[in-house]
Amino acid sequence: MERVLTGIEGFDPIIEGGFPKGSLILLVGAPGTGKTVFGFKFLLYGASELGEPSLLVSFGEGREDLIENMAYHLNCSREDLECVEILDFVTVKDAGVDSVMETIVEKIDSLNVKRLVIDPFSAMAYAFKEKIDVRILVHIISRLIKQSGCTAILISEKPLEGESLGAEFVADGVIKLSRKVREGRLLREMDIIKMRGTRLKRPRHLFTLEKGFRVFSQSTFERVSVKGEYKPLPDMEAYYSSGSRDLDEILGGGWLKGSMNILEVGADVGIDAYRSIVLATGLNFVMKGRMFLAYDPPRLDADYLRGYLEPFIGEEEFGRLVRCSSTDSLGSRILEEAPSETPAYTFLSLDALTYRYGESQALKVLLRLIERVRRRRELLLLGVPDGELQPKLVSVLSKMAKVHLKMTEMDGVALIYGAKPRTGYYVLEIEPSKGFPELRFTPIL
Repeated sequence: MERVLTGIEGFDPIIEGGFPKGSLILLVGAPGTGKTVFGFKFLLYGASELGEPSLLVSFGEGREDLIENMAYHLNCSREDLECVEILDFVTVKDAGVDSVMETIVEKIDSLNVKRLVIDPFSAMAYAFKEKIDVRILVHIISRLIKQSGCTAILISEKPLEGESLGAEFVADGVIKLSRKVREGRLLREMDIIKMRGTRLKRPRHLFTLEKGFRVFSQSTFERVSVKGEYKPLPDMEAYYSSGSRDLDEILGGGWLKGSMNILEVGADVGIDAYRSIVLATGLNFVMKGRMFLAYDPPRLDADYLRGYLEPFIGEEEFGRLVRCSSTDSLGSRILEEAPSETPAYTFLSLDALTYRYGESQALKVLLRLIERVRRRRELLLLGVPDGELQPKLVSVLSKMAKVHLKMTEMDGVALIYGAKPRTGYYVLEIEPSKGFPELRFTPIL
């Protein structure tokens, strides 16, 4: 089957390379879910990247407002959008069906349009002076698209539940966009309800309107083969870099020197996503000749740390700077390992500590460690796998922490957000193109 690339970042791979050529796609969702951004990006990609004549038929927003809004959402200039032809029917009142359809057909024929978006289709029937059944209009448009050979998107604010538009039965594809708020944080989801001739591995995906429209597929955190030179990120006067530019920005500069911080991870989060944040900071530390002390035997044993860090720093530096302890020697080594002349990064898993000592004694050990970290202006990151198992202890520690991050999984994607300080959701990914594991945090906007 011949496919038409949409140009929507992350979307084409999940629908086997694009929309079926010549197909009619119904895009539905409530106001503010990103439908117009999706449709315009589809047109802009065809016009600017592939040289395909692209037409937007607008019944909901005037041309000037549309251009201004799309320039903002797509992070480009107004001039960049001029390649998309716009038919503005917003100000047209009491037009006849024949007149409107004739204008659209003439434009499609004269430009040899390959991509068409009608936005919003659900308002189109009300633009005519005579009443027309929406189902009849759908069939008229469907025949028009088949005759012209273009690939089209009909945008509608009508939900699929309840009153039917009729378009979902004629359409080759049906996509629903939704906007949700969970505990005051924004989430956006796309449901691919129908796509002719396409095998969908996963029908639901998270997406963001950050710098356009981007769809997220299943997260992967496989170890990156070292091919490029890794340069550690600089610290600020009061902060240690986390090893990720994005995370440093979220944290207001990085991890505060002398602080204890919490990384709480849901039971549904893969171990490699958890490791990626811990090791990003660890790599940044050892590349500067600082010590990295890891105390999480089930997840960060010596062999794993060696395999991750030695390609960057070599065997000798690994032996000098990295310590990985078993729980048998946990308490004493935590308190005594780091030499006073070298600021150390200590990562400790709460479950390993409480398993060895019990909650009451573990808290005492932690308080002594927190004092050492504060006094020496070091860094402590406390890993909390599945914090629901120790809610009281986690609550006490959270009050002492400078930062409390939480990780969860949704629609196959690793999400991270700040409980303290409070932040929205970010999608966590590894960017491997530079030859080393670069962590990316993309906000859901």
